[in-house]
Amino acid sequence: MRRSLALASAVCLLAVTACESSSGSSSDDAPETVEELTEGGLVGLALVHRGFEGGDPETQQVLVFHDPATGAPLQRIDLPDGAVDPMAPAVPVHKRFSEDWQYFAFVTNEPNAVHLAGLSDPEDAEEEGEEFSYQPVETIQASGDEKLSDPVIHGERLWYVSAQGQGQPPQVKSVPLEAPAGTPNQEGSLALGEGQRPSDWTITPDGSLHIRNSVPTQQVAGGEGNLVVRSTNGTVVNATLTTGGEQWQTFDDAPVWGGEQALLRPDGGGEGVTGAHLLTVEGQSYGTTPLLEDASSPVVQYTLAPERDAILLQTEEAWFRVDLEEGAVTETEETFPRYHDTSMDGWPLVVRWSQEPPPDAPSESPTA
Repeated sequence: MRRSLALASAVCLLAVTACESSSGSSSDDAPETVEELTEGGLVGLALVHRGFEGGDPETQQVLVFHDPATGAPLQRIDLPDGAVDPMAPAVPVHKRFSEDWQYFAFVTNEPNAVHLAGLSDPEDAEEEGEEFSYQPVETIQASGDEKLSDPVIHGERLWYVSAQGQGQPPQVKSVPLEAPAGTPNQEGSLALGEGQRPSDWTITPDGSLHIRNSVPTQQVAGGEGNLVVRSTNGTVVNATLTTGGEQWQTFDDAPVWGGEQALLRPDGGGEGVTGAHLLTVEGQSYGTTPLLEDASSPVVQYTLAPERDAILLQTEEAWFRVDLEEGAVTETEETFPRYHDTSMDGWPLVVRWSQEPPPDAPSESPTA
């Protein structure tokens, strides 16, 4: 494995607090409006830091765009206080931002509600400051015994889960981003499983609703092991591979690859097992490509290039880039040490690898 890491980046990342405080462009060319920011500033590895610069993990929550080659912070956007659970080990923040970065969705428990926040100019922030921020613009309130959770933004719609009481399957609903207070669409019912636990669900890249417990399993032959998958409209979402005495599974609450590929990691039962497997299902057979076999710690999160020709993977110690060509690995390199924050696990949550500015001009945010 080839390691490519500039000395300057190493020094910077070993002193994260000092480097992060200088994030963003110079004062001469820094964007001053959301339009300017969207046109060129929202590119890089986007991570949500809970406890930015060593601060409080509940009140210092920041979306930071990092250079994917060096890890250097490029741009920061403040999130509402407490928008992301500060202690949860894994939060699917990759589902909560719109593709053009104009919206961010989050949920609160007291009062229970789903909130939609819009990207705001510095002068629109509630408190005087120089940073861009997401400011709440619309709220969907729970009614009666209803419990709202799991906000997801996909395309032009905001999805969420509505539960009415124990023993009743929760419902997946969706509303337009531009009119979230309207009557929601009833998208599907989350089947109850063992212990009355609702089924996991997600939205595939093509916009299909995948409810795990409502999708039959498929045994796939070929390869060296036993593979079981669940797919929706041709997209593999859940997969379990047993091979060489170890079990590998798709990452919970992680990006769905799309099509017939998926990323697998050890299920935790195999002590000392590291790396990941890139799974490719081909009709009634499959193949796997091992990734980061020589890593010293497990892969904990990842993000995909838009064209699916590269992956950024984070272990407990560093970020790595894996380049692909027609599903085969062409190059692997360690890019930079992993960042630290003050959340429970101590590292920022991955949102997306944004390689180009959003193609469309920002639209006006809805008003409360």
